Amino acid sequence: MKMSLEPELKVQMELDAHEKECAIRYEMVHGKLASLDKRMWRLEAMIMGSTIIVVGLAASVMMKM
Repeated sequence: MKMSLEPELKVQMELDAHEKECAIRYEMVHGKLASLDKRMWRLEAMIMGSTIIVVGLAASVMMKM
C-alpha cells in the first residue's frame, strides 16, 4: 500500500508546486498588463488631443480664406 501512495503524493506535490509557480507568473503578467493599460490611456489621450488641435488649426485656416 505504501508503494501505491508514493506516486500519488509525488504527483500532488508537483501539482502544488506548479500551481504556486503559475500564481506567481499570473501576478507578474497582471502587473505588466496594468502598466500597459495606463500607457495606452496616455497614448489615447495624446492622440485625441493632437486630433483636436489639428482640426482646430484646419478650421482656423479655412476661416481666414
